[in-house]
Amino acid sequence: LFDVGAFAVFLFLLYSCLMTLCVLNVLLGIFCQNALDTAATDKENIIAHQLKEKHLFVERLKELFSSWDDSGDGKCSAEEFVKHLSDQETQALLRSMEIEGRDAVTLFQLLDSDGSGEVNLNEFVVGCLTLRGPAKAVHVEQINVNNRELLGRTADLEVKLEDLGK
Repeated sequence: LFDVGAFAVFLFLLYSCLMTLCVLNVLLGIFCQNALDTAATDKENIIAHQLKEKHLFVERLKELFSSWDDSGDGKCSAEEFVKHLSDQETQALLRSMEIEGRDAVTLFQLLDSDGSGEVNLNEFVVGCLTLRGPAKAVHVEQINVNNRELLGRTADLEVKLEDLGK
């Protein structure tokens, strides 16, 4: 190639460099596309994993509730709940919900959404799913329950005051 001239060598080297860059650009494009496809698949996998985890958590809650229901009436009383607080399975559930043992009685009060003194399966599952997460959620929910109770009492008091005023 040197026999043809220095300019021909320069053009050949330029052509070789450009072709190498083009091939590397195509390879980089393929790599980036695969990375994007993997990221999209990861999002779907994460969502599927979270849904599966929630389903398993609900099943575990149902099994735990049935083991607590000593009377077999489909409800768990406060006494039954307190009785099972020392069980390892109950402690594991509380830890998975990030609830400390000292907050367990508060947990029962929160789960008893209708105030009957007993928790049915639906109240238990919905309540545990709602309260799952940081322990601060338990305290906020306790405030909400107390607030609703105080609002009800205030409304009753207003009615009684109106009746006294008549």
